[in-house]
Amino acid sequence: MKLTNSIAALALTAVAASTALHAGSDGKDVKNVVATNAPASPTFTFNVSENYDSRYMFRGVDVLAGTGILSTTFAPTWHITANDAITVPLWFATAVKSNAANSAYRELDVPINYTHAIGQWTLGVGYTLYNYFNAPSFCNKPAHQGEQNEVNESVSYAFTNSIGTFTPSITYYQELGTPLGYNYGSVNPGSSYLSPGFSAAIPLTFIKKDGSITFNPNTQLNFGFRYNDNANGQALTGLNNWQFQLPVTWQVTKTWSVTGYWAYSLQDAGLATGTVSTGKSLGWAGASVGASF
Repeated sequence: MKLTNSIAALALTAVAASTALHAGSDGKDVKNVVATNAPASPTFTFNVSENYDSRYMFRGVDVLAGTGILSTTFAPTWHITANDAITVPLWFATAVKSNAANSAYRELDVPINYTHAIGQWTLGVGYTLYNYFNAPSFCNKPAHQGEQNEVNESVSYAFTNSIGTFTPSITYYQELGTPLGYNYGSVNPGSSYLSPGFSAAIPLTFIKKDGSITFNPNTQLNFGFRYNDNANGQALTGLNNWQFQLPVTWQVTKTWSVTGYWAYSLQDAGLATGTVSTGKSLGWAGASVGASF
């Protein structure tokens, strides 16, 4: 259930500009691998990262209240042409064992995203298969192993000035429900989620003149259409949450990078995870080490 994330739909906004944290590739409010500019095509590139997040925030909900997560991202990308790419940013997460009720949680996400660049515009479509293992009860669904299917569409526009690169974007997610044989999903089947966002990549040349340290702020104002349940267990349609992330990335070498971030989410609906409601205002932080090949 990542922000891969970015961004699931914008995981390849690297075609236009790169950011260290998206709030959602797949809508996860955790870190994405820092992507490099697409090389001459056709070719393959790979991004790998090890990540820690003090909370597992997913689209406004603190999914594993009381514990953080450790995750690994492996994202192979096929640059079909100079303007077209397909990426599969696999994401595997485990709960930090500081909370007995959630420490057995595991998740494997398998997104497949396609992007096409037209000048400064980037169009994207994607599909994500979410796999939950030993999941706690959340969104008024029973604790269970389960799967979830989701598709998304996105559009972004990148422009650069003397300060850095700035990218407004919008991503729309639709939930397809669960496959035959499963009676569990994390959200309401047939629901959808709209995420307008704005991100930036600003070189901090006053720290490193070579531009290897960048500030990558991004924000999203998210709307749900029967996606999350509120504190009363009713499917919410309307404003879901507003959030922002403040990552700083140091490109230590051509291959290795280090990212640290702080993030904040504000919502007024008491979005529910089972019998527990997410606080109206929550902050969290994290860090990652990434490599690009």
